[in-house]
Amino acid sequence: MYDILIKNGTIIDGSGGEPFVGFVGISGDTIKEIGKDPDGSRVGAGGSPRGKLEIDASGKYITPGFIDITSHFDTTWSLFDYPGAESLLAQGVTTVIGGNCGTSLAPLASHFAIRSLQKWTDVTKINISWATMKEFLNEVSRKKIGVNFGTLAGYGTIRRGIVGEDIRELTPEETKKVAFLVNEAMEDGAFGVSTGRTNAHENIASEQELIAMAREIAGFKGVYKTHLKSESFDILPAINEAVNIGKETKVSVAISHLKTIGRRSWHYTTNALEMIDRARENGVDIHFDVFPYARTGSHLYQLLPRWAREGGFLKIFERIKDPVQKETLIRDLRTGTLKAEKIIIASADNPHVVGHTLKEISEETGLKVEEVILSLLLSNSGRVTIFGKTLSPRRVKELIAHPLSIIASDGSSYTTDVQKTGNLIHPRSFGAFVHFLHKYVRDMKLISWQEAVKKITSAPAGKIGIKDRGLLKERYKADVVVFDPITLHDRSNYFDPHHYATGVEWVMVNGIAAVEKGTIKNTGAGRVLRRI
Repeated sequence: MYDILIKNGTIIDGSGGEPFVGFVGISGDTIKEIGKDPDGSRVGAGGSPRGKLEIDASGKYITPGFIDITSHFDTTWSLFDYPGAESLLAQGVTTVIGGNCGTSLAPLASHFAIRSLQKWTDVTKINISWATMKEFLNEVSRKKIGVNFGTLAGYGTIRRGIVGEDIRELTPEETKKVAFLVNEAMEDGAFGVSTGRTNAHENIASEQELIAMAREIAGFKGVYKTHLKSESFDILPAINEAVNIGKETKVSVAISHLKTIGRRSWHYTTNALEMIDRARENGVDIHFDVFPYARTGSHLYQLLPRWAREGGFLKIFERIKDPVQKETLIRDLRTGTLKAEKIIIASADNPHVVGHTLKEISEETGLKVEEVILSLLLSNSGRVTIFGKTLSPRRVKELIAHPLSIIASDGSSYTTDVQKTGNLIHPRSFGAFVHFLHKYVRDMKLISWQEAVKKITSAPAGKIGIKDRGLLKERYKADVVVFDPITLHDRSNYFDPHHYATGVEWVMVNGIAAVEKGTIKNTGAGRVLRRI
């Protein structure tokens, strides 16, 4: 007798193969049997019960649990503030990978390392009881988390822990320290290393420095995951850098949240995909992920010219306060392609500006838009997030449909209680996976259901290196989702984001029902995953 028997459902096993009607038998935390016998009647023949819990999935789809490989569940501190991961579970997500975009919670070589979090979190209000990746993962293991959690090591975190606030090239001795920390993090269970090439502390790094680092993780069969140096006019050279790193080191390469920002850059999407295809044909193991929305969610400071971002927030604030540099900043901002009417303040310490566009704030205060940006950064300690209507819906579809794409949220996880803060959350944190399935698969029919499920299960598992999840397969861990393809829908939007998705009826995390008949259970069934 199984602990759980899911029967009569259409099984989409994550491999990309044809769906079939059958059953899934679960014992403990493991999938014991999958069969094409719809109701599992041959299981437990002789009249004995077939499952302690039997789920009739008639008219529903049974899939592996979804895997989010570009998540900021950790760096937004949601891992500790909202460990139940309710907004993820409501979407069918059972595993997240943190440590993205160059920032992770370990390893911490010095007190400077944690400052890489300050664009997301007020680092003065958090307590850290670890230094190494091993200590961090052990700490998370002691907590009850709703989903499985694995992490990359953030290169910016590693580098900043060594050089502090300095923005410069590494010395030979510092290069050795980086190599040591990368190796130690990989041995401790990190799945690879990420970079955030737009961040000042990583932007300064040369391609050769990154190649040396990537050689270290290639020996562990880890992944090099990068937030590109540019996502607009210079996106093609940025992709070329990632390709070169993969070519030189044979490391597996993943580009995080691939997109082309700004109307004048949209046409580069086709060229970018051609470059990736060509690299793949030439032996580079490269993929990319994409979030299925046409609005970005980013930080206000990223609107500043590159020179003004160097040195992090402390230097940014110094430049804003200096009259001469402030005038230069304003002049440079004016020469850009800023669309103030399309940029919405999503979160800030000052709740009065949330939900308003830069243009609206400018009109209300009488300040020029450029002055509004600088004032908001200074008065909110730099922690201002924005929504920007800067992507092409047609190009987003092009990225989603590409065979090398993986779907990820680039978000975090929350409960509906987060609305009490007065801040807005990008809807991807409450609905990215369901939005993808209902809009692009069911409604638009852009790709088939089996292709879609593969992009959120076995494809991310294979890319990151998770060995026993991502497929409905015997002896794999029992992360399983049952959803209704008809009622599946996200309810989160940019101005009213705090709503869980609907249509996901059951979610098993390690064989435990974390969502039961559409109701989220705070089971804490997630586990820490380590690179094997």
